[in-house]
Amino acid sequence: MRIPFIFAVMIAALAAYAPAPANAHDMQQMQHDMSMDAAQPLPGRSVYNLDSKWTRQDGVDVAIGSLSGKPVIAAMVYTSYPDMCPAIVADMMWIEKHLPPDAAGQVQFALFSFDAAVDTPSRLKVYADEHGLELSRWSLYHGDEDAVRELAAALGVSYRPDGHGGFDHAAVISLLDDKGEVVFQQRGTEARSDELLAKVSGIIGAQD
Repeated sequence: MRIPFIFAVMIAALAAYAPAPANAHDMQQMQHDMSMDAAQPLPGRSVYNLDSKWTRQDGVDVAIGSLSGKPVIAAMVYTSYPDMCPAIVADMMWIEKHLPPDAAGQVQFALFSFDAAVDTPSRLKVYADEHGLELSRWSLYHGDEDAVRELAAALGVSYRPDGHGGFDHAAVISLLDDKGEVVFQQRGTEARSDELLAKVSGIIGAQD
């Protein structure tokens, strides 16, 4: 990994844990900085350069670069969230369902959990089974807190513990190309997935 990438990830990750502001102006600035939709991905960089290790739902330890070689539709979620996370997964399932038949096997879907304590690999396997996720195309990942911070910074996904065992986080679905660079992001729970689907089809068409 090149040094500038490490510094960029460290700065973005540390910003999420900055001390409380001392005055109203600083508070307003923090509220702006912590806006759930404000963060942007690191431009021109592959997330596969990250050093963090993850464990799949089948208990296998892997580097994030193991996803390389195909377009990947990825999101960060946690399984105990009753509202936003199911909506994110439902959007990804809609995209999977509407892929052209000849493209279905060329796209991978990846879910990375924010919850290092609860979302163990076995719990992620149960979640996949409960939602009918086809594990030849879907992978679910457990990582430690450092891995979560690093990936969230690289993808521009703002998050923070909510004080009740869960997480406040941005709703972001990222499309990565076969080299792990972010080529498109769908942000917000009200967004439609048509544009992301078109971007996927465009990537696949360019590879043919």
